[in-house]
Amino acid sequence: MKKVFLILFIVFLTFTLYSQNADLVYVDGWVDIKSGGEIFEAFPGDSLRTGDSVITGSDSIAELEQRDLSSIIVKPDSIFTIREIDTGSGRETVLSTTVGSVSFKFGKLFGKEPLISTPSMVAGIRGTELTVYAGEDGSTLIAVDSGLVTVESQGVSVDLVKDEGVEVLPGEVPGEKFSLLGREMDFASWNAEKYENLIADPVAGLGRLGKQLDSFIFDIDEIEKNRILNLEKKNNMMIIMEKKKESEGQERADIFHKENIEPLILIEAPMYLNIRYHTLSALSFRRYIVGKLYLEMKSKYIMDVQNSVYQEFLLNYSRILDNFEIYIVPNMNPRDL
Repeated sequence: MKKVFLILFIVFLTFTLYSQNADLVYVDGWVDIKSGGEIFEAFPGDSLRTGDSVITGSDSIAELEQRDLSSIIVKPDSIFTIREIDTGSGRETVLSTTVGSVSFKFGKLFGKEPLISTPSMVAGIRGTELTVYAGEDGSTLIAVDSGLVTVESQGVSVDLVKDEGVEVLPGEVPGEKFSLLGREMDFASWNAEKYENLIADPVAGLGRLGKQLDSFIFDIDEIEKNRILNLEKKNNMMIIMEKKKESEGQERADIFHKENIEPLILIEAPMYLNIRYHTLSALSFRRYIVGKLYLEMKSKYIMDVQNSVYQEFLLNYSRILDNFEIYIVPNMNPRDL
């Protein structure tokens, strides 16, 4: 048992040592940091670690810098979070924009760039300057200033180069890429148009949001299935090891443990990491996008609660909440609230 704890501790220590944190180097206006369930005012010199978020107001902006001199500018009315995921080739930092607009300029001193994400997509980058627009309807727009960006959603990817962009609707594959030349991008007007369309047909809009939440649930479920299979295999190997210890001695049992059980233990940490990643992504999506739409509808129909559109909306919203409670909440902890 001590070997199991030692291996997991080493894996955890490796994650900690190599996580790409960020330092807050500039603040204009009121900016908050959310860390471990607590929210406090941000000041230049504060450091963000994995799981921390920067929250800007309508008239505030924050600039962060990473150890490789990458620059991250969190613009007004935005929520930006540093997360981590294991892609199969190792642990990677994910720079996540839940809502709002964030610009990135990546340095090259330390090689591999992080992943970029919003509720509706994940993007791989190489030597890139880009801006991410995450709308309050769950949509994403990626605008590339230089380098190469591969945007993936629902198993479909599209490559973007300098002066190209693409939109991704929640729960959908990326749209057709387009040229940014001669097109002035403004997050406020783009977001307003997206949100107006969402409000104009809230039932259909909620359906898209529900589809996106289903994607988070599917990812968690697949990982959990593999985790259970891995656990069963490890437990069976432990039984075999104990029998080998009785028949062949401690030395042979130790060799068996090293060759057959330790690899299974090493798989556990990435699985927990990825379940955590998708859980927190779903939580942010539920809190800042689905929750905002619910409050908007509740306010709009406060004097007409029997309206058929509102009743259909509430029915679908209830189903989304049920799925969230069943599949997401069990993976949360009190610090997430």
